Amino acid sequence: MFSIYKQPPEVIKKCLDHPGLRCYVHQHYNYSLYEAFKLYIFPGPLGFAIRLAAMLIIYSFHFLLQKLIFLNYKDWDHPAPHWRRRASQITMRYCCRVCMWCGGFYWIKRIDHSKERPKSKNWEDQPRFNYLEDKYPLVGNHCTFMDVLTICMCMGAPSLMGHSGVKKEYTARFLLKAFRCLVVYRNKQEAPEGYSVSKALIDRVEEAFDPKEEQNPPYAPLVFPEGTTSNGLYITRFHKGVFVPGRPVRPFTLKYPGKHFSNHYDTIPVMRLIYGMLTQFWNPFEMHIYDLYIPDEDERSNPDLYAANVGKFVAEKLDVPYIDGSGYIYAKLVGDILIDNKVSIDQIDSEVAKLDLIQERGKQDRKDNGIELKEQQDKLKTLV
Repeated sequence: MFSIYKQPPEVIKKCLDHPGLRCYVHQHYNYSLYEAFKLYIFPGPLGFAIRLAAMLIIYSFHFLLQKLIFLNYKDWDHPAPHWRRRASQITMRYCCRVCMWCGGFYWIKRIDHSKERPKSKNWEDQPRFNYLEDKYPLVGNHCTFMDVLTICMCMGAPSLMGHSGVKKEYTARFLLKAFRCLVVYRNKQEAPEGYSVSKALIDRVEEAFDPKEEQNPPYAPLVFPEGTTSNGLYITRFHKGVFVPGRPVRPFTLKYPGKHFSNHYDTIPVMRLIYGMLTQFWNPFEMHIYDLYIPDEDERSNPDLYAANVGKFVAEKLDVPYIDGSGYIYAKLVGDILIDNKVSIDQIDSEVAKLDLIQERGKQDRKDNGIELKEQQDKLKTLV
């Protein structure tokens, strides 16, 4: 038995025993001799190099096609003409499928539940999913950086939320601009003056429902409300950003059910994850797309409640627990403990206690806000 973590078992156990930290400990941090054989012998380095080269070639080819589609186009602040968008989405979808095939994703399970509705339910008033026309925000669980390829393959090219770091790479910078992606700045000092990703997201959602854009709706915004990736055994707290406008959303679920290696980007070095993924004989993947989640009156007036209910819906579909007391701050601490070795075993309890206090205050604030909103709603009903 081998391990990707160098820390002693008691340190790993401390992380696994805490409900907020265990969400980010890699599923297969211990791996067998069979997995070691794949890593170092076959497919091994040669298989990794071939697959990586093939994926990079497809990515470059796709980039050139997108440059051709958007040739001489400059009005990036508004949705592109319909023919350009249709061409770019179809190109994105099929290039992503070829790229995934090169990475070992040979068999993919995709189920669109909006097209396979039970006859006993009268849902015909709800629009079915159409990747070329859908304007509703896409929300679901976040597993790994491969989610971008898998979602674009299954759902066309949505308007992503990208980390500011990817803007340094020329091809990624162009694609972010072409699909009107929203940029998330972890370091607020890097953000342009007056820029707020929350406000930009709310504006994008409202833009999709603007009657003026009915004939040319913008790309559906893709949001991972968890804010970070976890190990796939839990769904962590959904943040309220995309739910603030109170508009319907299109939930989806992603699953990478590998038996020997987990493709989840949790607490694992990025190169180790890429290498492990590309040295598997094959990588299973499944995606489910659901009917619109239409908020009720309470959810529209309380975005935190709306976010939590959608998070629980996604968790129920994946058959995993919904953990309200977890998030990015816990993910960072697990990385500091297990990968970067910045926190010693004697410091773990005190660091966790600090985060628990912050988390508890946040939960209490959300609860108080919910009570206040409910009281205001009741007063309004009484007046009416």
